[in-house]
Amino acid sequence: MANTFIVRDDYLHRIQDKHLKMIVEENNNFLEDAEVTAQSVITDALHTRYDCEVIFSKTGDDRARSVVRWMINLVLYYIHERIPDKFVPERVVKNYDDTTFILFEIADGKKSVDLPRLKNDDDTPKTKFRWGSEVRRSHHS
Repeated sequence: MANTFIVRDDYLHRIQDKHLKMIVEENNNFLEDAEVTAQSVITDALHTRYDCEVIFSKTGDDRARSVVRWMINLVLYYIHERIPDKFVPERVVKNYDDTTFILFEIADGKKSVDLPRLKNDDDTPKTKFRWGSEVRRSHHS
């Protein structure tokens, strides 16, 4: 199934179409596989706090620009895995490293982003933190 979150034009801000075609050897299956993998990596980082179904259902200008950027960074890195390291631009590696760092920070709860949150049945955001407290324990009978 082809990815519909990212479109071909999204890549043109970061890589010339002729270079993209050359790297994937004009085989869109390589590109689609990299897109699916990138979306999976992002979902793995976001799924405990953010509504990934909503995030990845957006199209066009409704998409979160940060998620589009993360996708492009990851996809470009994954498609470059097909070529010798000496031909991989340093910025592709740096963008991948920066993106994975951000995603790890989000997954660890050290960073939050402005994306649709998962909701409880009462429409409050899901969180790992419990509000309120229990009655203090006493060790006396």
